[in-house]
Amino acid sequence: MPELPEVEMARRLLEARALHKRIRAIAVRDSRILNSVSAQDLEGALAGRQLSSAIRHGKRLFLQIDSGQWLALHLGLTGWPIFMEPDQDEPRYTRLRIVFEGGSALAFDDLRIFGEVGLTESPQEFLARRGIGPDALQMEREAFLAAMSGRRGRIKPALLDQGLIAGLGNLYADEALFQSAICPQARCLKRELLEALYSAIQEVLRTSLASNADFEKLPNSYLLPHRRPGGACPWDGAALEKIKIAGRTSYYCPVHQRE
Repeated sequence: MPELPEVEMARRLLEARALHKRIRAIAVRDSRILNSVSAQDLEGALAGRQLSSAIRHGKRLFLQIDSGQWLALHLGLTGWPIFMEPDQDEPRYTRLRIVFEGGSALAFDDLRIFGEVGLTESPQEFLARRGIGPDALQMEREAFLAAMSGRRGRIKPALLDQGLIAGLGNLYADEALFQSAICPQARCLKRELLEALYSAIQEVLRTSLASNADFEKLPNSYLLPHRRPGGACPWDGAALEKIKIAGRTSYYCPVHQRE
């Protein structure tokens, strides 16, 4: 599933290609992508309008319509925005197509249809209604410490809880724990470990953004380039261990990430 760095890459793409163009037509190819909005209402909100800004919060994208409403997007597992020139065929799994004046178009391509497209009056209202917590890159250190301190459960599920911190998923949670030398099964972390984890989250996300969310461009000292069956820890060469935590596969080093 796309996590904060990948969603930020999508936001930058939308900002560069979709803004300030008059929308000529809307085609909903699969209504299962729509959330709390009909195809007719979506078309009415977008046709003849322009998108004026693109923001991200956690794994959510919001595109402001010049009417004042916002288009709310979630990429799900396999969703991605794809731009097409007038003579290009649309992607095979296009669920929504937005055609601009001049013939260029934006397709929301989503193989598994776990993505969402909807409308909202404001991103803040949407986030509050969904119970989505602070963005991982905008969350202050003390707010993070307050959210994580005193928790008796394992740390990995807490990092995946979008109501506590928005934007981390399975992969980057593993990386932040790896960089801060914390076992994903650890419980009741002391303040100094939580501070190290907060710093690791910030570093990991910013490093990924600087690498355009390409794992192959991450430093070799990172877990993600080695996170696979048979992989070895880049710090000490130990065989990585794989376990299931809250139904998600976690990789960690049993040597420097002792519980």
